[in-house]
Amino acid sequence: MIRQIVTPVSRVKAGKGRLRDSSLKTHETRYFDSIENDREPVKTESSFNARMNELEAVNYEQSIPHSRVKRNSAEEKEDELQELPIIHVITPTYKRMNQIPEMTRVANTLKNVKALHWIVVEEGNQTLPEVKQLLTKSGIDFTYLSARPYKNLNTSLKGIHQRNKAIFWLRKNVDLSKDGVVYFADDDNTYDLELFEEMRYTKKVSVWPVGFVSRRQYQTPILKNGKVVKFNAWNTENRKFPIDMAGFALNTKMFYFNPQLYFWKTFRVGYQETMFLEICCLLRDLEPKGNGCTKVLVWHTKARDPVIEHSSYNITMQASNNQKYELEKENERVPSIRKSEKKSRS
Repeated sequence: MIRQIVTPVSRVKAGKGRLRDSSLKTHETRYFDSIENDREPVKTESSFNARMNELEAVNYEQSIPHSRVKRNSAEEKEDELQELPIIHVITPTYKRMNQIPEMTRVANTLKNVKALHWIVVEEGNQTLPEVKQLLTKSGIDFTYLSARPYKNLNTSLKGIHQRNKAIFWLRKNVDLSKDGVVYFADDDNTYDLELFEEMRYTKKVSVWPVGFVSRRQYQTPILKNGKVVKFNAWNTENRKFPIDMAGFALNTKMFYFNPQLYFWKTFRVGYQETMFLEICCLLRDLEPKGNGCTKVLVWHTKARDPVIEHSSYNITMQASNNQKYELEKENERVPSIRKSEKKSRS
């Protein structure tokens, strides 16, 4: 049975057909309400080091389920699925000619990932019925929201209002103190299924290469002794974390311990990713994935806007039928006019 989540609720899925309890700390509610009212919250005086020390004190040891003998019991399979950390995939989208084709491509990938929750955020005042129909048809556990652009904001900071809408929804509806993953997946990218299994056991922040970025075949973290030391990417001199939005994922606990972790309206254009990550982590916290950052598992493959020179078949047929109908009506009217003219002459 497919469960749809269109408005915020007090529980969210822990797996297909399952719900898990959620809780929200008071300070998180305060931050959420202030941003929803289009105001920046006042920063707390707790230092970055203090937050990091608190984060380090938490036991991040996660055990991957051992391989087991194949079981036929549906209940046992459901219990095994419940053990998996949930991957919350956040996708901003907007109405355009190729929206449905691109969303369909992403849906056909995500429907094959276990324990996944898809948060789709439409730009504008309301959601779209055609997108909701696509999400329902996909069979994926989803939440469909809408978000209006921030006022008086640089238009080049695309998608931050939609990503923030999803982040604040998570803060209100999901227990972020438990292990899970948050990943920002745009609808114009192509994703390998392997990517999601790689990110599932992220302890803090996991990173990997991304293909077709900034006129490069790929950009990637560079490792030394298994640790990220620098990056092969655009503008590495001025960005501490020169990582593409599709090139990292975070453990949900990062949001729990960092209430100011969201996309600030004061972020510089082209620096969204690095300014976002600088709030919550250091270079040593990055966990390389993708076979030691040697495999590209996600690509920017944005489709060009289609050039429409002729009407669609249905519209053309409807127009021709209407024209045929009008012509028939005209032929019926002409003889009657001729008859009346003959009578008047006689």
